[in-house]
Amino acid sequence: MSGSELLWYILSIKPKQEQSVIKNLNIMGVESYLPLYRKKKKVKKEKTDVIVPLFPGYLFCRFDFDDHYQKIRYTRGVKKVLGNKQSLWIIDKDKVEDIKKREEDGLVIMKKVEENFKPGMKIIVDEGDFDGWEGIFHEDLPDEKRAVILLTNVNFTTKLTIPKEYLKSL
Repeated sequence: MSGSELLWYILSIKPKQEQSVIKNLNIMGVESYLPLYRKKKKVKKEKTDVIVPLFPGYLFCRFDFDDHYQKIRYTRGVKKVLGNKQSLWIIDKDKVEDIKKREEDGLVIMKKVEENFKPGMKIIVDEGDFDGWEGIFHEDLPDEKRAVILLTNVNFTTKLTIPKEYLKSL
């Protein structure tokens, strides 16, 4: 089979074994792809950037079934090749290319999804001085970047103006 005819298969990987599996696949001459992205993670109330797999516990690899299936199936760190021997799951090469096109400096760029808050919606503040506080969305401000919320985990109701990017719906 020529390289352009090889199919992309999905591997289920043991926890924290992605890099080890990639190294082992490279030694076998098998092309693999582990899409990574930058994620904000809370550590002791501070948000920090960490680089994590886009699909935790999975990676894609492209190989000739007859030549590599058994070797890959028993590669250290691989749980299984998804599907069964008669019908393995594949991912279309165009999907893999679409993910790769969204990369900058080896990391997939995630599109920020704006939440559409409605008055009366329960929210939680996810960063800043009021991190972890719950409230009710009251109204958008004209600049569309800030909002007024009513804090609910205090003994009285108080309005607070806060950047919308700090809010998450409950």
